[in-house]
Amino acid sequence: PVAPAAPPPTPKGRVAQKRTENWSDLALPFSGRPAILDRALAADSGFDPLSLADSKVQLYVYREAELKHARLAMLAAAGWPLAELWDTGIAKTFGLEPIIEENGGRAVSVLNGGMGMISPVYWVSVVLFAGAVEALSEYKKGQAKAADSQWMLTGSYVPGDLGFDPLGLYTIFGKSESGKMLMETAEIKNGRLAMLAITIYALEEAITKNPVVQNSAFLFEPFWKTVENIMMYSPAPYSQ
Repeated sequence: PVAPAAPPPTPKGRVAQKRTENWSDLALPFSGRPAILDRALAADSGFDPLSLADSKVQLYVYREAELKHARLAMLAAAGWPLAELWDTGIAKTFGLEPIIEENGGRAVSVLNGGMGMISPVYWVSVVLFAGAVEALSEYKKGQAKAADSQWMLTGSYVPGDLGFDPLGLYTIFGKSESGKMLMETAEIKNGRLAMLAITIYALEEAITKNPVVQNSAFLFEPFWKTVENIMMYSPAPYSQ
């Protein structure tokens, strides 16, 4: 007699959770949810109008790529204006040339120019560091998949999870699967916003030829300074 088939692996909570979907859960309420987007991943609003993810494996590849770009964008969205604000002071403190000041106050970028003023040592360091992070990512991913050959069904592998969390932020909403999902959702949503922000920075400076900290100065000053400027320099509500 043929032995009965083994039961499928028990999925983790994030995969097993099922609930009624509201129209507000979808990025495009007038469009249906693609079958491959089953809400197993954080911040899944069913948005794939071009049907780029045609399999679960492809979906996980895209999510890893999205997370990597999101994390870089969050660093860049903060680093870009801070560099424009602090580069001159830091450079002069260490007796270096203030590159951003020489670049018209704008951050060095492909559109703004100034890339040639950066030391080759810096670029080599960046490439080596990025390669090390990528190698670690692939190693961690290989380990997770080797430990559970049915990881797509069990949800044991989370794209982008390198096990790096020195401050314990991953479990700030709780150690349950739903708590971790909340933090993953917060990360990816902030990352998506940062990717838009850094794109706007680059285009804004390329078009206006002014640093973003000058174009939107109120965003980079203390709140009380902004209030002071409004009170001191706003036009009078009436004249006599």
